[in-house]
Amino acid sequence: MMMNNKKNRFLPALLFFLLIFGCQESLAREEVNNILGPQSILAKGEQYVLMAAVRFPDVEPSVPLGKIRKKTVYYLNKYVMEQSYGQSWVKADFHGWVKLPDPISEYNVSPYNFKVDRSRVKKLIEDTMTALERETVFSRYKHLLIIPGVLTMPGKGYGMICYCANPGMLSGVRRDVHYVPLKSEGGQEFGGGVFVGAENAHLGMFAHDFFHALGGIYKNKRLVP
Repeated sequence: MMMNNKKNRFLPALLFFLLIFGCQESLAREEVNNILGPQSILAKGEQYVLMAAVRFPDVEPSVPLGKIRKKTVYYLNKYVMEQSYGQSWVKADFHGWVKLPDPISEYNVSPYNFKVDRSRVKKLIEDTMTALERETVFSRYKHLLIIPGVLTMPGKGYGMICYCANPGMLSGVRRDVHYVPLKSEGGQEFGGGVFVGAENAHLGMFAHDFFHALGGIYKNKRLVP
């Protein structure tokens, strides 16, 4: 039992190590090492993340906004800093509650990855951007986190507890994985990483799907599988 616990504690650090030494095709330059291979320089340093806790007009959130903020702003940054040995950290710009225009039935998705309606994922992101566009310049951020304010279990509430949308659900994760351009109603664009986690998603889920976004793409595949 003790050995299993040690392995479990080691896995997050190993995952982040592999992530830091991954590669993103959009890099301005590549660093190549005979042992490690291509390495990403984008996963290191400050990760400026726009975080939006959103609510639907027909659903009342069940988790207090302060608790969500602490988990995503404070603990996610602490986790990333520890697992990267201080090489990466999260600078958060948190907004909540951001009101969406339509009922939850217009946004919720399947709990199964390959049955998710991409148009609903895109609607959630672009409606969130539109709600924030008067006070936000999206090009300032590397990543966007959206937190649906509804208690969620597989097939209930929002439908899926946590996922990475870009790169991921918006393009699919099996073939031709790429970043899908997103646009607010007023014309602002965003092409960075996007991940989504329901109000009751735990820290490990947020970190898992943030790493998908942070890892990026290499040879049409996400680096963190």
